Amino acid sequence: MNTKLDKSFEVPQGTDIVWEHLVDPEKIMDCVPGVSIDEKVGDNQYKGKVGMKFGPMGVQYNADIFYDEINIEERRIIITGDGVDSKGNGNAAMKMTINLIENDQGGVKLNANMDVTVNGKIAQFGSRLITTVSNQLFKQFVSNFSKKLEKA
Repeated sequence: MNTKLDKSFEVPQGTDIVWEHLVDPEKIMDCVPGVSIDEKVGDNQYKGKVGMKFGPMGVQYNADIFYDEINIEERRIIITGDGVDSKGNGNAAMKMTINLIENDQGGVKLNANMDVTVNGKIAQFGSRLITTVSNQLFKQFVSNFSKKLEKA
């Protein structure tokens, strides 16, 4: 089952500080609810865990996370992730493209396009629930990321 999400939000901080946080998994991944980075295994490649709750069912994925593209000139990042449910009940994949655009007030608009594919037991809940949960997670990410930037 596949779900696509297009989201955007703005922060008052400048492009350089926002970019610095986005390209550093230590600074960004803890803003995503349920995500942890366990180790760096190569250039722009990490192993971690992704945990989520879908209705009555929770999942924990052992994940490989990749920064596939870090384009400084165009201020674009592409992150992909592949995960296998730790209980063997399915797998998930995600591709997210983030584009930064400076606004007139000195802040930054972030546009995020996500393509999420889920297989296994979680897919039984359907795209509506997965989209709802993804939207909630995105709102939490925006709040966490904004608070982290305020302290930077």
